[in-house]
Amino acid sequence: MSSISKDDADLARRKFLKQSMATAGVLAAAVSAEGVEAGEGNVPREGADSPGRPGGGGQADGRFNATYAGDRLNRVAFPLGGLGAGMVCLEGTGALSHVSLRNKPDVFNEPCVFAAVAIKGRPGLARVVEGPVPGWKLFGAGGTGNGAAGRTYGLPRFRRASFTTRFPFATVSLSDPALPLSAEITGWSPFEPGDADNASLPVAGLEYRLTNTGASAVEAVFSFNAKNFMAIGTENQGVRRAARGFVLWQAGSAAKPWEEGAFSAAVTDPGVKVNAAWFRGGWWDPLTMAWNDVMAGAAYDRGAVTEGRPAQGGGLFVPLTLGPG
Repeated sequence: MSSISKDDADLARRKFLKQSMATAGVLAAAVSAEGVEAGEGNVPREGADSPGRPGGGGQADGRFNATYAGDRLNRVAFPLGGLGAGMVCLEGTGALSHVSLRNKPDVFNEPCVFAAVAIKGRPGLARVVEGPVPGWKLFGAGGTGNGAAGRTYGLPRFRRASFTTRFPFATVSLSDPALPLSAEITGWSPFEPGDADNASLPVAGLEYRLTNTGASAVEAVFSFNAKNFMAIGTENQGVRRAARGFVLWQAGSAAKPWEEGAFSAAVTDPGVKVNAAWFRGGWWDPLTMAWNDVMAGAAYDRGAVTEGRPAQGGGLFVPLTLGPG
C-alpha cells in the first residue's frame, strides 16, 4: 500500500470506476484498499470511552448529521452501490450488512465478510477492521443462542469507533489502545448527478487507511475475507481468482436463470496475494482457519478448487510497511 495524496486519491477513484465498468456484468461490488500518510483527525478523540461502553470515542455530541459514536452507532447503515443496482451497507462500526444483490431488498442479510489487519510476528495484535459489535446483534437474533453460526462476532475488533457522513461518502474511524495502528474506512458509490448510466454501476468503493501511531515502523498485513454468500445450495458455485482479487459466484440454470450472480472483491495494490480456496471443512472450521491465517500475518496465493466440493470462501492479502507517525 503506497502513500497517496488527496488529489491522487480522487484520481484513483476514477481509475477504479473505469476498471470496474469493464467487468460490471459479473461485478456486484469491489473493495479498494489504499494506504495514506498519517494526517490530523485520523484518530478519534480520547475520553468518550467508559467501562460498559466500549464503542465510545470520537466526537459524538448528539446532533443530527454530526459524528456518531457509542450507542449512536447501533443502527447506522450507510447504503453503497449504484442506483437500482443492488446494495451493501457500511455500518457505523465498519461492518458490511444489508447485502441485497439479487433484485430484492435483503436488509437482514449480514454475511461473513470482513477486513482485517495483523501486526506480523505478534499474533495477539490482529483485529477485524471494525468497532465493537452492537449488543442487539449478540442477544435475541436468530441463531445467537447457539453461537451465531456464520457470523464473525467472536473475532477481536478495534476498541473505539466513530462515524461521519458527507454524502456520497461515509467515514468510519477506528482506534485501539492495544494497537500501534489506527484505521479509517471511507465508503462511496459511483454517484454522478445527471448521468444515470454511470450512477447505476453495480460498484461500491471502500478505502482503508491505516496509520502508524507508534514510534517505530510496523510490518503488517491487510486482508479482506468472505464466505461465498452468493452460493445457493452446494452445486454450480464457488470462488475464482480475478485481477487483484477474487469472485464469489453462483451459476444459474435453465429452470432458474435468476439464481446466477457474482460478487467481486479487488484492491488496487499490485502486490496483493489471493487465496481462492478457504479450507474445506465443517462446523466453524473454514472461518477458524481463515482467522488463523490473519493472526499469522499470512500472505500467499492459492488457486481455485478444481476437484471435489467447492471452497466455502476466499480472501486477499496485502503486506505493507508503515513508518512511524
